[in-house]
Amino acid sequence: MRVDHQACQKAASTAGSGLLLQILIAAILLIFGLLAKDTSFIFASLWVWIGVVVWVGILVLYYQQKLERLEALEESELSIDTNASMFDGAGENIRPAAKRLKLLHKWVMPSVSVILALLLAFTAYLLIGHLRLLESPDDTLRTSLHLTSLTGWALAISLALGLTGFIFSRFVAGMAKVPNWTNLRGGSSWMVGNTILLSAIAVGLVFRFFDNDAVLVWVCWAIPVFMIAVCVEILINFALNLYRPRIAGQLPRPAFDSKTLSLLAAPDSFVRSINEAINYQFGFDITSSWGYQLLLRSFAWLIALAIIALLAVDTMVIVEPTQQAVRLRQGAIVGDVHGPGLMWKLPWPIESEVIEDVSRMRELSLTFDWKEERPVYLWSDSLQTLTVTKPKPFIVTGSSNAEEGGSEDVLALLDVRAVLQYRISQDGLLDWLTFGSDAIERRSQRTQREIGLLAIAQQSLTTMLQTKTLEEIISSDRANFTTEVTTELQAKFDSFGTGVEIVSLTLPFLKPASGDRATFEGVSVSRQAESRLISAAQGWADNILTYSVGDGALVDAVIEAVDAYNATRSKWDALRVANASDEEIQSALVTMDSKETNAMSLLRKGNGAASIRIDNAHVTRWVEMLNARSRASKVRGQITAYEASPEIYRQRTYMAVLARRLPQLRKYIVGIDPNRVNIDLELQTINPLLNFSESIEVDQGAN
Repeated sequence: MRVDHQACQKAASTAGSGLLLQILIAAILLIFGLLAKDTSFIFASLWVWIGVVVWVGILVLYYQQKLERLEALEESELSIDTNASMFDGAGENIRPAAKRLKLLHKWVMPSVSVILALLLAFTAYLLIGHLRLLESPDDTLRTSLHLTSLTGWALAISLALGLTGFIFSRFVAGMAKVPNWTNLRGGSSWMVGNTILLSAIAVGLVFRFFDNDAVLVWVCWAIPVFMIAVCVEILINFALNLYRPRIAGQLPRPAFDSKTLSLLAAPDSFVRSINEAINYQFGFDITSSWGYQLLLRSFAWLIALAIIALLAVDTMVIVEPTQQAVRLRQGAIVGDVHGPGLMWKLPWPIESEVIEDVSRMRELSLTFDWKEERPVYLWSDSLQTLTVTKPKPFIVTGSSNAEEGGSEDVLALLDVRAVLQYRISQDGLLDWLTFGSDAIERRSQRTQREIGLLAIAQQSLTTMLQTKTLEEIISSDRANFTTEVTTELQAKFDSFGTGVEIVSLTLPFLKPASGDRATFEGVSVSRQAESRLISAAQGWADNILTYSVGDGALVDAVIEAVDAYNATRSKWDALRVANASDEEIQSALVTMDSKETNAMSLLRKGNGAASIRIDNAHVTRWVEMLNARSRASKVRGQITAYEASPEIYRQRTYMAVLARRLPQLRKYIVGIDPNRVNIDLELQTINPLLNFSESIEVDQGAN
């Protein structure tokens, strides 16, 4: 084909048609997505809108190439005149269109490729961030993924636009086989990308007719992933173009021209490439042999045989010994529960199977979860920093003596960590499947079934806690409370038909939620201090008793004997005060003496401090008695002397006292008439070692 401005005009017209079709598809997808509230159409429209940049770039490129061809034509006509020497050697100075075309290939088209890669990456980042909010429990914007209810219209639009895009891409791919129109492959590959996304949306819409929305949700996730893949390919092409050698007369290929999508736009070239690769590997033209041609003619039958084999295999389901299974037809359970063994069903998509491991232990946290497990959690720890979500305290009765007249309205808050372990009951698979599904709710990490079980369990736990006091819950009665809650919760699960068998319900962490938790810790500390004091007092008592009695084995016997003596002595005192008869008093006295003798004998046998004190008391009594007798004998002897001469006895006794006391007194001799003397003395003894001024004689006549 001769390369002239007419050929470039044809390519520019095709690029303009592609631009209009790209804008039309993008507008229809965006408007329908906004009006019908379908997120997948809005996501796909973003890809199509980005493709507008591709067609604009191709249109500008071929328009400038047309100008360059016209400029070259004018230059060739001017060069026919040999006298036109003023144009000789002008070169690019008189060809600005060629210079601008070269500038487009060198700078503008690579820049457009980089801009496309950045747009794709930024859009994919926004879409993935939007989709990640759907799984986040902390989504404050209430992000949602809308799926239109106009499924029929959506399917028709996606199929129509996809078919239109594919036909146009095939047309453009055919034009791109011409060397001068090779840059049209970029627009063709982008149009194939439109068809791929619309076909994926159409498949998801078909599954929506069977009440399966998961496929369309996967398509929404696949759109940003597809954008990232194309972005990576553009960047790789851009890097390779920097080092790829330039061939004279060959148009450079833009980086946004995706080779992968170009293969889908021209599948015949893909098959041709495979044939060439096979011939190259074997070293001869194997694709023209009868065996290869037979394989191609029988390829459809082989595919059909493979599909039949797959469908036949899909009718057999192996159920393991710990599993149970049921058949589903359009979402409804068909037949009974199938035990371990081989189960037959119709092939997919007519029927599917649900297999559950009925022996697997499942765990459900009823309150909160720790961020990381630690060996010990204290009451003083801040749960807000240690837990994934903020704990919600339970209400319990704060007064433990309501029956004794205390207020029944006293309430307390309790932080509880409760963990439920359960499994599917042996005959409860149908109830398990009908109670809820395994679909995970938005902004939640739990399935619908777990949310239902959690609501029932929390309601039962809350009700049971309100009937208990705080002391009962945090004391050793916790085990009994756990048993009661397990029984009550199992009855609730059975009444709701959950198909669940509770294995255990544990309360590994309990603490008062108020700020007075230090008071509860003080009770434990006080009890320990009380036990320590009692133990110390008991040891002190044992030490005193052992010290007093002497023999530790006789302590109890001595205490009983002393108590018996005290009792008989009290009885004897009471009889005397009550003026009882002499016989009763005498009998009580005899009994008291016998008890005293028994106690004394035990104390003497122990040979302790009490026995020693009793012996000392006996010794002291005899000493005092003998001293008193000696003083009495002395007085009786002085009575005879007093009776003989009372005056002499008094004088002698007076002088004896003076003789005993005067030597110890300080005496003064006064040599004048006492009536003329007025003595003023301070009778105070001064220690000469401390008062030196009084002890040193001072000579009054000295200087």
